[in-house]
Amino acid sequence: MSGEYALPPPGLSDAGGINLGPVLDPPFSDAPDFRAHVQSVTTTPVTVQDAEPIIDEAGSRRAVELALRSEDVSGELAGRRHEVIGVGSEAADRETQYPLVIIFDYTENVAVEAAVDLGTGRVREVRRRRYQPQLSASEERQAIELVRQGGRLSEYEDQLGSGAGILVEDVDFRSPRHGHRLVDLRFGPRTRRLPIAFAVVDLTDRDVVRAGPVPDVHGGVS
Repeated sequence: MSGEYALPPPGLSDAGGINLGPVLDPPFSDAPDFRAHVQSVTTTPVTVQDAEPIIDEAGSRRAVELALRSEDVSGELAGRRHEVIGVGSEAADRETQYPLVIIFDYTENVAVEAAVDLGTGRVREVRRRRYQPQLSASEERQAIELVRQGGRLSEYEDQLGSGAGILVEDVDFRSPRHGHRLVDLRFGPRTRRLPIAFAVVDLTDRDVVRAGPVPDVHGGVS
C-alpha cells in the first residue's frame, strides 16, 4: 500500500447521519434523550411465516411425564434435589428428532438429560453431563423469592418483582460454591437504563451470596 485509500462504492460513502437504533418509549430517565439525533428510516413491511416448533407444547409435556416416570431417570435422581429445566430436541438422524428433557441435579450439580421417544413412550437414553443448562423461569422466581425472604434488599422491596437474572459461575475451583447453580439478579424500574440493586443467589445451597445497591458510574448509589 502506498498510503492511498480507495473510496467506498457509490451509495456507501454517505451514511446520512448516525443511526442510534430504535426509539425507546418511554425513554430512560437516567440517560440522555438521543431521539433528535436518530435518523428517520423508511421501512417496508414483509410477510413472514412462523416455523412449526420441532417439539410442540403438548409433546414437551408428554416427554417430561415419560421421563419422570422412567425407572432409568428415577434411579439417576433418587434421593437428590432436582428440577426440570426444559425440553429441547436431539437428532437421531436427518429426519428424526426426539425430545430431550433436561433436569438439573442440585445435589451433584450436574445436568441429567433424557432422550424420549414419544412414539413408543419410552426413554431412549439417560446421561449425566457436567454443565449449566439455561436458567428456567421457575428458577428465576425461586431466586427472587429467596432474596425477598432474606430481607437483604428490604429497601428495594417494591422493585423485587422486576428482577431478571442470568447464570454466573464461581471459577475458583477451591471455592465451596464452585459448580453451584448461581444466579445474578438485577432489579430496577423499566424506565431506567441501569439497575438499582443486585443479588447473587446460590440455588444449590438456597441462600443469598451477596446483595446490595448497584453503584452508579460516579461511584455513588444509583
